[in-house]
Amino acid sequence: MDDLKKKIFLLIKQNYFALIVINEDSKILFNEDLIHDNPDKRSISLNDFLDDKIFKVEKDLNFYIKDIHLIIEDKNFINFNLSLIKDFKNNFDKTNDVLNEISNIKETILKTNSDFHLIHMMINRFIIDEKYYLELPNQKNKKNLFLEIKFIFLKIERLINLKKTLSKYQINIKKIFSYEYVKSFKVDDLKNISLVANELDNGLNKNEVNFVEKNSKSMGFFEKFFKFFG
Repeated sequence: MDDLKKKIFLLIKQNYFALIVINEDSKILFNEDLIHDNPDKRSISLNDFLDDKIFKVEKDLNFYIKDIHLIIEDKNFINFNLSLIKDFKNNFDKTNDVLNEISNIKETILKTNSDFHLIHMMINRFIIDEKYYLELPNQKNKKNLFLEIKFIFLKIERLINLKKTLSKYQINIKKIFSYEYVKSFKVDDLKNISLVANELDNGLNKNEVNFVEKNSKSMGFFEKFFKFFG
């Protein structure tokens, strides 16, 4: 199989590591984990885990890991909510203006939180003509549209340490997911968390704002937004 069609996830929790490889059909090709802080055994570092598992993945599947997706449970995550007081329907004639406005909001938030890296940005609620919606409704004669936006950040220092660790293996961080965020979409307890993260990466949460285009079978937030104003 084409290496580019394999997706590698590294799950990092307080006392648990897991390395999972899935293919384009969401089939798990490799899945090994470790409880790394067992009181009956010596504590095992992330480096120890990666030294063993990365070599094993590359040997068993016959390919080199270049990019990795991280799913992290960490106290260094912070959540931040913002109500965007903008009358989009009356103030904007073009959808590009809406996109630019939301992009500007993101940049402003990043400037005022320079010690943090933005991991997730999503629309919690839409307020249209003083009515609340969890998803963007399909309706005509809309007068006013306001947004409630949620941001999830990770401390830059934590990100730098993770990059430093993975750079030893010449592995680039493709994307980071908050474990709690991913878990909130996990409806089946038996389903591997990496499969849920993969679905989110492919557009499962229609209200998540992504500024990088992806090949996704699902309609993304901005595509819905464009249809809304179309």
